[in-house]
Amino acid sequence: MCDVNDFFCESNYNNLRILLTICGVWPFQELRKRCAMYVGFTFLFVSVMIFELLCLFKVWPDFFEVFDCLSMLFYSITSTFKFIYTIYKLPKIKMLLVKIQEHWCSPKTDQETKILRSYLLFARKFSYIYAGTIVGHAVIFALTPLITRFFYETSFGTIDASNQTQEAQSTYRINYMLDLQMRYIPLLIQCSICEVYYTILLTAFNVLYLACVQHCCGLFAALRYRLERALEFEDNGIDNILITAFARNKCYSNIVYSVRRHTEAIQFATAIESLYRFPFFIHMVTNGSLLSIVGFQLMTNKENINRLLPYASYLNALMLNTFFENWQGQKIIDCNEKVHESAYKLQWYRMPVVSQKLLIMIMMRSKKPLTITAGKLIVLCYVTFNAVMRTAFSYFTLLRSVQ
Repeated sequence: MCDVNDFFCESNYNNLRILLTICGVWPFQELRKRCAMYVGFTFLFVSVMIFELLCLFKVWPDFFEVFDCLSMLFYSITSTFKFIYTIYKLPKIKMLLVKIQEHWCSPKTDQETKILRSYLLFARKFSYIYAGTIVGHAVIFALTPLITRFFYETSFGTIDASNQTQEAQSTYRINYMLDLQMRYIPLLIQCSICEVYYTILLTAFNVLYLACVQHCCGLFAALRYRLERALEFEDNGIDNILITAFARNKCYSNIVYSVRRHTEAIQFATAIESLYRFPFFIHMVTNGSLLSIVGFQLMTNKENINRLLPYASYLNALMLNTFFENWQGQKIIDCNEKVHESAYKLQWYRMPVVSQKLLIMIMMRSKKPLTITAGKLIVLCYVTFNAVMRTAFSYFTLLRSVQ
């Protein structure tokens, strides 16, 4: 365990380790530290969700007010579910991380190591961009009320109690249940912390997804490199009489190695799919509704900047996450298909019969689609992203028609 933890501390995966540690879901962290974080997060999540449910019951007769409450309530519920699910699946996350460390420490050529490192560096750089973008959207969503209130006070003087109450109610439905004139800033801080942490938790979950998918793609790319050079060897002064036997042995060992690597990559991709299939199913099912609800809120409040900016950031983050998850699923599909192409282009007729039979095994397995699914029902790919966006637009059109 310590060796694996040291590997992630000293490698380009350190950003992933830090992010998961902040969320309390790093499997190699001390148990007592994780439990202390779980208690604090549970108290925060439960307190916020109770207020959100109370607000929903209070505005229940009003159809459009209910919609305003549902967007954040869904976000809170899905984020809390992901947090609980991640804790439950910590052994599987640990297994994936151990597999990554084993793949890096296993014998391989310098070129294969270079290929894996290129995918790792891409995952590291893109994780910074992704995390910065999503957390930035969360900060905009959380701090817009404070910023607009500050500019209002700067321009027009001290804001009176009635305007303060109206402003808070128009931004955070959770505040309906308390005295806003006395507790505006504490409530704003509580809501902001909770929303930003929800986003950090979602970001950590997806950055782990990105790191695993890119590592899997690196395994497939290294496998393709080995397959394409299965018939290349150096004679090193070997006698011409023995060169044929040497070539056959070398070719056979390359194909056997490729079969083993192909099996490892498939098993790793299957483990990723097993970990993410259920949360992605919840996300894909609710995402069409959330996109339409937030889009409806954005269009109905386009005159009010105090609500326009939060809804715009929320909608943009939803679309980015939906595309991101389907994009990574598409990369798994493409990398698996490229393995079949590389095996098909290989000069198999120059191989011994036993190597040809092994090559057929690789071709047959790579011809079968390898996918990341949502609940084993929805394949994550570009087609799914297009379908989700079309569904969301249909619901949005329906809401506009009944406004």
